[in-house]
Amino acid sequence: MRMRKGLILLGLLSLPLLLQAQTYDHYLDLTVGGGLHSIQFSPKEGDFTPGTGMEVRAGYRRVIDEHWSWGLGLGVSWYNARSFYEDYRIARAAVDDQNGEPYEYRVIFTDWKEKQHLVNLELPVAAYYQQPISTLWSFLGSAGLKFIVPVSNKYTILDGEMETKGYFKQLTNIEYENLPQHGFFKEEGFEGEASLRKFGGGVFVDAGLLRSFKHGDMSLYMGLYFNYGVTDLSKEHTGSLFDGKSYPGVLSSNLVDGAHLIAAGLKVGITFGMPRIFPLPEMQHELAMEDEDTENIEAEIRKFETDEVEEVLRIARQLAQQEEERKARELANVKEVVKWLNNNVKVEFKLGEAVIQMNDEIQTYINDLTNYIKNTPGRRILIWGHTCNLGKESKNIELGMQRAEAMRKLLISAGCPINRVMARSKGSSEPLVPNTSEANRQKNRRIEIVIK
Repeated sequence: MRMRKGLILLGLLSLPLLLQAQTYDHYLDLTVGGGLHSIQFSPKEGDFTPGTGMEVRAGYRRVIDEHWSWGLGLGVSWYNARSFYEDYRIARAAVDDQNGEPYEYRVIFTDWKEKQHLVNLELPVAAYYQQPISTLWSFLGSAGLKFIVPVSNKYTILDGEMETKGYFKQLTNIEYENLPQHGFFKEEGFEGEASLRKFGGGVFVDAGLLRSFKHGDMSLYMGLYFNYGVTDLSKEHTGSLFDGKSYPGVLSSNLVDGAHLIAAGLKVGITFGMPRIFPLPEMQHELAMEDEDTENIEAEIRKFETDEVEEVLRIARQLAQQEEERKARELANVKEVVKWLNNNVKVEFKLGEAVIQMNDEIQTYINDLTNYIKNTPGRRILIWGHTCNLGKESKNIELGMQRAEAMRKLLISAGCPINRVMARSKGSSEPLVPNTSEANRQKNRRIEIVIK
């Protein structure tokens, strides 16, 4: 890991050397881009959500003729993805170490959400094509190959629970749980590194516009990019998600057959060079200048370049701040929606029943909630069913689940995606008001909505 970080630092420290190496037919490109940056895979179980990220690249180009050039570069990119398992189970045969009895070892994942995060060092090689559009504007396109070195690959469990159990059919026909000394326990989170290939390869295509300044020594670049990793980064597909001792992460388990990188987004940057002047040998004398004039021009160019870099950094900081503000507004809206729904629309039930008495208010409630979830990617609905304290708790748990399932069916019928609506029961364990009267017990026979 330290060696990989050292490579990144070495690449960044080499940028001033590239700047000093420019001549008439040399260019230095400094770009930053962001958008879809996903570790793309199709899990055999559960759901997959692509992620966003960014890339930073420094590139050197050598001109071949008026239109064509070739180049290489050094960059760092960030990729993300998420996987979700609402109810995933693993079962395998095992033998008890103490008495030699065979049993079935079970692992249950509930509402398990894992985030994958990958940082790469990239070495691109490309061919470039440039075509003038007007006096100040040019089209610049490129395509090529890139060498990929993962420098950090982490997984983090964001939510959910994992529980291990043992089912001894021949001995007692009983399922044992919550016995850590025998390897049966509950766990709420893991964090570690996935086992990925040390090297990979990919292809990329960029296309954009160059806006020239001054005498063409520097240009502002604005464009689009697309990257695809042709190498399968995950190298192991045989182990289970949990083997009783370790959790390797989704990318290192048998739940995926392969993982590829895919990225697409917007890119901005600065290009240093002389993109439109190709002097002939007999014209060299016309370019000679007095030392004093040369120093003044160079000082002016350096000041202009500094101002442009600061402007690009200001734009990048502004975009990052806007994204943080958008996420904060979205979270605040979610909290307000949940608060309003649970405080203003009461879905209550008769004693011992799980039938929702429909009315205009509840129908509007269902329609609004469905539209909200459909228009808010990544959000899920969790429905909790509740009962009063009458009857056995085992029956109350079952009745609470029936009530939650009744609302779940209505939401799905209204158009809510089936894989984004979950039903759970809390029985009589969380009363809204004390069960001291029939009026209070009626209020406790209810459902509650949680948006995750």
